[in-house]
Amino acid sequence: MKNCIGNAMCRRLKFAIILAIGIFGLASCADENPYDEKEPEWLGGSIYEYLKSDGHFTNFVHLIDDLNYAEVLKLTGSKTLFVANDSAFNEFYKNNEWGVTGYDQLTESQKKQLLNYSLINNTFTSDMFSNYNSGDLLYEGTAMRRQTALENIDMVHFVKPEDVPDGERWAYYKDKGIYVINDFTVFSSNKTIPMAFISQYLMDSYGITDEDFSYLTNGATRSKNDWYLFDNKVVKRDVRCKNGYIHVLNKVLVPRMNMAEYINKCPDTKIFSRLLERFSVPVYDATSTMAYKLLHPEFTDSIFSKSYFSSGAQSFTYMINGVAQPNLPYNPGWNSYRSITGALQADMACIFVPTDKAMNDYLNGDGVGAILKDRFGSWENMPTNIILPFLKRHMRPSLIESVPSKFSKMVDGENYPMPVQKGHIDIGKSYMGVNGQVFVSNSVYPPVDYISVYSPVLMSANSKIMNWAINISQSSVDGTMFAFYKLYLNSLVSKYSLFVPTDEFFDKYIDPIAYGQNVQGVLKYVFDTKSSSVKAYVYRYDKINDVITDDTPIDSITSPDFLKNRLWDLLDSHIVIGDVDDRSIATGSKGSKYFITKANDIIRVEGSGSSLTVQGGGDIANGNTISTTRFFNQSLSGGNGKTYFLNHPIQPALRSVYKVLSETPEFSKFYELLSGVPQGSIFVDQGVDKRVKFFSTFRYTIYVPTNDAVQLAIDTHRIKTWDEINAITNTTEKNAEIDKMVRMLKYHFQDNAVFADQVLDQRFQSSTIKTDNVSTYWNTAKTKYFKIGVKGDGSTLHLTADTWDGAAHCTANVVDDNNFRNIIVKDYIFSNLPSKYKNVDKTGSTSGANFNTSTITSSASAVIHQIDNVLTIE
Repeated sequence: MKNCIGNAMCRRLKFAIILAIGIFGLASCADENPYDEKEPEWLGGSIYEYLKSDGHFTNFVHLIDDLNYAEVLKLTGSKTLFVANDSAFNEFYKNNEWGVTGYDQLTESQKKQLLNYSLINNTFTSDMFSNYNSGDLLYEGTAMRRQTALENIDMVHFVKPEDVPDGERWAYYKDKGIYVINDFTVFSSNKTIPMAFISQYLMDSYGITDEDFSYLTNGATRSKNDWYLFDNKVVKRDVRCKNGYIHVLNKVLVPRMNMAEYINKCPDTKIFSRLLERFSVPVYDATSTMAYKLLHPEFTDSIFSKSYFSSGAQSFTYMINGVAQPNLPYNPGWNSYRSITGALQADMACIFVPTDKAMNDYLNGDGVGAILKDRFGSWENMPTNIILPFLKRHMRPSLIESVPSKFSKMVDGENYPMPVQKGHIDIGKSYMGVNGQVFVSNSVYPPVDYISVYSPVLMSANSKIMNWAINISQSSVDGTMFAFYKLYLNSLVSKYSLFVPTDEFFDKYIDPIAYGQNVQGVLKYVFDTKSSSVKAYVYRYDKINDVITDDTPIDSITSPDFLKNRLWDLLDSHIVIGDVDDRSIATGSKGSKYFITKANDIIRVEGSGSSLTVQGGGDIANGNTISTTRFFNQSLSGGNGKTYFLNHPIQPALRSVYKVLSETPEFSKFYELLSGVPQGSIFVDQGVDKRVKFFSTFRYTIYVPTNDAVQLAIDTHRIKTWDEINAITNTTEKNAEIDKMVRMLKYHFQDNAVFADQVLDQRFQSSTIKTDNVSTYWNTAKTKYFKIGVKGDGSTLHLTADTWDGAAHCTANVVDDNNFRNIIVKDYIFSNLPSKYKNVDKTGSTSGANFNTSTITSSASAVIHQIDNVLTIE
């Protein structure tokens, strides 16, 4: 069958025949190698007989004889053996990690390792070696690993006390040492150790270049069609024997370490290794202990498997006091590593490991590294929640996707680009292990958590409440859980100003639902270290005098739904998109002190940097000013903005539009007109008391004519009073006047918040829709909202109404009185009226739900300005 290996059907057929009957009956399909057009050699006898008769493999024959394996390799069966000749062994004795200088110095364990790690319990020609079966499917040319005959039990070793990892999980063994298998075998059915290889098939399948190969193999070079086990070249392949195949290597094949083991032993990566070891734990391995004792009756100790807290295909969660400990993205010490969806043969993992010098240089440099050093002093002193994102950033689940030719395309687990460059990699110190590649790097790759506005929150000792809130997970459309606010604040596309009240100042946050009840309350948030979560204590509060009336809490709330609802609402009111130090970007105009938060709340900012002060609407109403206690300019380190630690949470406005308009005497005439509108047209019973019906989750401006201006408009018959309208007997005429009044009133409600200190010249939508085709001053089209022209000179605002074209244009000015302009208000929507819940002290409605089940649904903010004229459009 000519060229049958080039045909996929024939290759599958040959593979099936080999698996079924071993070596016999293969004459029907020639063993051609598309990368090496040679027939398999020999077929005179068994594997053992070939090695014995050749005369160049005396060391390997000694191994087989000493381990009583000759009969196995003489018999008919299915074996693949990688061997090194005597010349290769002579080179091995000159320099090896075991320090042996001749065969007679090899221990029984070392002999087992050399033989069994070279043995595959199946027959594979060189071209078949890159194929594998998974889920009843044959994958051709894409394998890079295979399990060998070497079992973990052959790799038991004693860890001396001085080499036992630090940490409480290892503390018991620090003074006496411990017997360990560097692989988590306790719950694994596969206890053999894989080998890795690079074939032309693999390189062609995945676009791996010769330069990639050199990086993977400590600088080795290759020619087309070369086949390597790690950095061991196969110099003679496909020696066909009656019971399998022999492939000859240019060097002695010694079992490789896994990634974690190599990082631990490499003298240049001790710091990174110590960070990894925080996640390691010894687990008693009863099965291996019993099996080892059968082979070594003199052994009386116990054997432990070393594992790492990890997610992924081999998930291993470690619990302390019922709390799951943080996990690495995968287990770097799992010899049989595979991805969640992949087979062992298909891929390996990869870790970029900065040298100790690179790690120390980062701490001694500028930016976030300096902040870390200032607080913690060293990498070893940093807490796990700070170390974990750093480690995750450097750990990649796929080697295939991490070779140097793909560096420019790499992103981390959170989809942020990895800035790895070929020049960062020390080829001579890098290492291909049994479960992945270790690229030793002269550079550190800090996670986005270290450079974003979120970074100071993560790193600070007194921002646990905000950190907890930022890391609360929610479900995506497909059911995946993700921490929205962490992703949001880590986005490098936008610039943010993040305000962070620190833990000690979370003692008086006024809850808007409790504010609207008969018994008011405030919340004190605390971080519970035992549960690693936040709880809220409720205190009685006097909103008239803005004081807590009792130092003893009347309730504590641990409901996750309540805490998430309130803290996310708080978070939204503490995030501004943009730089609040730059007054030119405030609400898109020059010079303003006012900014809009993510919650559409309005805040006022004075000063800058560490001298910045901020007030929410509630703070302004109560005369409170919040100061910056620490300032972090993350933009200096390539981040996405600035973070301000505060001495109190920003308190959004608690007074509604209705509350301010109805209780301010200077607004009484305009309010009378609003209150005369048929029920439900302007105000509805929702929120703290009432809210504007046509407001959505946005920010608005309300222009309130002075009482004199309203009266003048009435006296000059520009507008009618409600008494006049209600006295109209003709229903059609009356309804027309009602509609005209409502349209005039709603014209004073504008989309977008503008402030008296802004410099601008823009037109904004009102809340009144144009219903005809009559031409207007601002050329508003039919079915569109009438516009308001707003010009700001930095001290006040000048308004031009959208009157009929040709009519006397109606204009107005914001009054020059700070008591009646820039008044910040907020309309809430709750899941139910405050009166429908029990009070914070559980009094009130007997049928109402408890306060801790209440929910803030949405809100709209507005700024109120008094103006010197009524705005009319008709």
